[in-house]
Amino acid sequence: MWDILGEINNIGKNTFLRTGIIETIINALLVLLSAFVISKILRKLILKHYKGNPKMILKIKNFIVYAFAIYGILNQFTAFSEIMRILLASTGVVTLAVSLAAQDAVGNFVNGLMIIFFKPFKIGDLIRIESENISGTVEDIALRHTVVKTFENTRVIIPNSTMNSTVLENISLTNEQKANFLELDISYESDVDRAMSIISEEAAKHPNFLDIRTPNEIENGVPAVVVRITGFLDNSVHLRATLYSKNNSEGFAMLCDLRYTIKKRFDEENIEFPYPHRTIILKNETKQEETSA
Repeated sequence: MWDILGEINNIGKNTFLRTGIIETIINALLVLLSAFVISKILRKLILKHYKGNPKMILKIKNFIVYAFAIYGILNQFTAFSEIMRILLASTGVVTLAVSLAAQDAVGNFVNGLMIIFFKPFKIGDLIRIESENISGTVEDIALRHTVVKTFENTRVIIPNSTMNSTVLENISLTNEQKANFLELDISYESDVDRAMSIISEEAAKHPNFLDIRTPNEIENGVPAVVVRITGFLDNSVHLRATLYSKNNSEGFAMLCDLRYTIKKRFDEENIEFPYPHRTIILKNETKQEETSA
C-alpha cells in the first residue's frame, strides 16, 4: 500500500510540482487551514480593539489573507517559482510599468490607508468640501474612494486622493455644542432695542437652544442670548445672535423655527424688514398734464 501511495505521490514531482502530488494536496490544505484560522483571529482582534472603520480594515485583512493563501498554493508549482524568479529579476521594469499604468489607483489606495489610520473623518461625520462645493454625511470609506451622502439624498463618490489633499471642514468634530448664527436686518426706522429683545426672548424659548452660561455668569446676570449690531448697511441695521445647539441638524431646525416666530413678532410690533422700493414715472402722462396746464 505504501508503495502504491509512493508511486502516486511521485506523479508530477520535479516536473510541474515541487513535491509529490499527495504532499502538494496536504500542503495546500494546510495553507487554507492556516489562512482560515488567521482570518478568524484577526477579525476578532479588529472588531474588539479597532474603534475606527472596521469595515475597511476587514477588507484589507481579507486581501492580505487571500494573497497569502493564493501564494501558498501557487508556490507548490515549479512554473510559479520560475515566474517569480523572472519577475524578481526584472523588478525595476515591472515596477515602472505598474506605476505608470496604475498611478491613480495606487495613489487612491495609499490615500485610503492614510484616511483610515489618521482618521480626519469617519463614517457618519458631517463634512463640507468648499473646493468641490459638496456638503453631506460620510457614508462609506473604501480603498479607492469615499462616498458622501448629500442633503439632496444623492451619493457623491470622491477619489481618496482628492479627499486626502483638499481642505475640508469636519462639522462633526466639534465640542458638545454647535454654534449657530441667526442674522437679521431691520429698517432704520424700526425700534432696534425692541427688535433685539424679541430675538432674545424667542431664542431662549426654543427647545433646541442650549444655555451655555456658567453658574457664575447666571448669578451675575449675563443674558442667555446676546444680540449684537454687526453693521450698518445701505438700507438696514444688521443684527446677529449666536445660538448654541447639540448638533448641526438641531441648530438648522432651530434657526428655521426662529425666523418664523420672529417674523410674526416683528409684524405684531411694527418692526420692518427692509426691502427695495421702486418709483415708476410715466412720461406720457407727465407731458399731457404739462400741456393741459
